[in-house]
Formats: sequence, C-alpha cells, structure tokens
Amino acid sequence: MEEKQLKSVFFHFRFKFLAITAIFFLLWVILSGSAEFDQFTKTTQFKLLGPFFISSGIFYLLFRKIPFKCPNCYKFISTRKDWYCPSCEKKQGRERYLSDKCVHCKQMLATSFCDHCKEEFRL
Repeated sequence: MEEKQLKSVFFHFRFKFLAITAIFFLLWVILSGSAEFDQFTKTTQFKLLGPFFISSGIFYLLFRKIPFKCPNCYKFISTRKDWYCPSCEKKQGRERYLSDKCVHCKQMLATSFCDHCKEEFRL
C-alpha cells in the first residue's frame, strides 16, 4: 500500500536558514579578521556583529509568529495553538508555538493539521 506524500509549508526551514546564515556570517568575521584584536575591532566585520545578532534575534521571534498558509486549502493557520504531540500522544495543555518542543517528551513537531480542512501537512 502506497503512503500519500504530505505537502510541506517549510516552517522549520525558516529557523534552519537563520541558523546557517548566522554560522556563515561568524565564519566570515573570524576568517577575514586580522590577527591582532586591536586591529580587528576597527574593521567593518566587527562593527556588523552587534546589529547582526540583534536582527537575528528579532527575526527568530518574528518567524515564530508569522502565520503560514495551509498547503491543501491555502487558508492561513496560526503558529500558536494547543497542539497534540504524536510522539507521547499528549496535548500541550496551553497554547504553544509549533516551533517549540513538546512539554512532556521534548520532541519537535514534524507534522500538523489544518484548522480548516483538517488535512495533515509537514512543517
């Protein structure tokens, strides 16, 4: 019996992209910096560190809150709800972001259900 492929909304990709960008930016700063820390503090790379980390933190908080469209019915879905964990088969007990880990088993949610069409999709 062939299993149906689930459509994806690439929700977790938002955070992976942000993490990869931060890692490559740090590598660029470290590898292009001078050997002397005194000279390094005068470079453009060093001056960009603060604004970069502040904007990364803001983007992380915003990415969690921005709703996305269901890949099946194309209606907006909230990223904050009292979701059911398929690993431990328990509800969270209060509204939590879909990007958070389960309160009980600490597993990340891989799939979710649309509030409108009740179809399952990958995050």
